[in-house]
Amino acid sequence: MNELSEKIIEKYLSGKCSEEEMDELSQWFEASEENRNEWLKLRMALVKNKYNAASDPKHLLISYNEIKKKQQEHNELVKRISRKITLRMMTYAASIILLIGISFATYKSIRYFADPPMLVFSMGQNEPVRRITLEDSTSVWLSAGSRIEYPKRFSKKERHVFVEGKAYFEVSKDANRPFFVKTESYTVKVLGTSFDINSYKEERLSDVVLVEGSVEILNNNMASLCTLHPGQQFELNRKNYRYQLNDVNVELYTGWRSGKIEFDGMSFGDILTVLERYYNVQLVLDDSINRDEKLVGSLSLKKDIYEMMKTIELVVPINYEVQTNTVVYLHSKP
Repeated sequence: MNELSEKIIEKYLSGKCSEEEMDELSQWFEASEENRNEWLKLRMALVKNKYNAASDPKHLLISYNEIKKKQQEHNELVKRISRKITLRMMTYAASIILLIGISFATYKSIRYFADPPMLVFSMGQNEPVRRITLEDSTSVWLSAGSRIEYPKRFSKKERHVFVEGKAYFEVSKDANRPFFVKTESYTVKVLGTSFDINSYKEERLSDVVLVEGSVEILNNNMASLCTLHPGQQFELNRKNYRYQLNDVNVELYTGWRSGKIEFDGMSFGDILTVLERYYNVQLVLDDSINRDEKLVGSLSLKKDIYEMMKTIELVVPINYEVQTNTVVYLHSKP
């Protein structure tokens, strides 16, 4: 790569180079000693004319073009110059070239590791479950009323997303880049695993349920709170910021992503727990209702809460009464 596009130089001097153009400029710089010397002359012309990165690029290009035109004259002049250069001058020249090289590396590093623009994916209150795939092949399922913020491209060292609401993650394994899921109250750190996270802003309780792998829960200062193992739940009370670890049946917390509940011997009480979480309602039962009754079958979560109660009425001898939009009372049939 012997010639450098004037357009790229102009964009560089204007601070408007794309990442691809910066790569091309870097490759040209590192291709030969001659290219580095030529770049050094351009930088010296920049200083001599008291220009900076905000100066008119056209003036700087004039200096660059003049240097190219006089290259032959310069080569002849070099032959006549004494080769007895002092060590001080050699060190000075080498230092300038080194600094220029470092500036390229630093620029590229900053360009790569600076926080990239975040993309936002939001779910409406009555939307069915949606699945999205992130840049690293991580899969995320989102429930109604949830949102996720994530970069178009993850950095080379870490992967960060922000979640509000209910989401299920299958994180692509990458031992060199830990994956962080940040909520308003805590952060989940993983390397590669599957887990459910429930963090609706308006709810008092927030939880993480681990399906497989291992995750670490961090507080807002990124200090470790605990480590979860498969089948465990981290449950946080947002009011007092106290948490507890529970052993749970993960199907009660993760079945929503398939759009239905599959149960084979699951108790009626556990089924109602799933419905409470999915529909964000409170189901209040009479003491006469048997919560431990085992049931076999499936329920579609694509129905609204009213349709769901009608379906349950066909299986379990109950009547239901909607007190408010978030409270449903269940009574035994006489």
